[in-house]
Amino acid sequence: MRAVRIECAFAAIEHDSRAIAALQCISWDFRSMLGIMDGNLRLMVECITIDGKCPSQGTFVDGIRVVEILEEWQSSVLTHHLVVLEFAADFLGHYFHGGDLAILFGSNFTSSGLVLQVAGRHEAMVSFLRDIRSKVPVERVTSAKGSEGLIQKGPTLQQHRVVRLAHENGWYDVPKRTSIRELAEKLGLSKSTVAEQLIKAEGEIVSDFLERSIGSD
Repeated sequence: MRAVRIECAFAAIEHDSRAIAALQCISWDFRSMLGIMDGNLRLMVECITIDGKCPSQGTFVDGIRVVEILEEWQSSVLTHHLVVLEFAADFLGHYFHGGDLAILFGSNFTSSGLVLQVAGRHEAMVSFLRDIRSKVPVERVTSAKGSEGLIQKGPTLQQHRVVRLAHENGWYDVPKRTSIRELAEKLGLSKSTVAEQLIKAEGEIVSDFLERSIGSD
């Protein structure tokens, strides 16, 4: 089975109605494939919001439907929603009817763009990639050998930019000398985007720190 990581920059899809609807939230992270229902593909995803407002059950936007919100829980200022999404057969679902193509953990959609990680039979992968490229500009496709190339290690370029500005402006001082609003204004980004990028970057940095600490014990 082959595996690839497909990346689409946000600028390439920012006018898509599905992207506009999705960005009412901070991020959508793939959790599991749930199978095919009436020809449509069902996925379990984790939706993260600041205001707690996740698209409600029954919401439908151009081939994607919110089937059910399974669970919600709080984490600091964020609300996490475990959601079942359905992708119409004529939009995306038909690629998975044969059971020779699968979406992998690490697929997500944020204000940085779309990351889609898939594995499958060569012919199915080629067809899938060709169709995606015909619909949106694909910034990068990384072939994976084993687990290499599937999951990006460390902060992205945008996350690095956000963390660096936050550090320079006293976000990590005690007490803080800046706020999310001030950082967002300087970066030209929304408050939710800055909050998301800080959390994700800090998670990567802490994870790398812990790995290095364990390795040196």
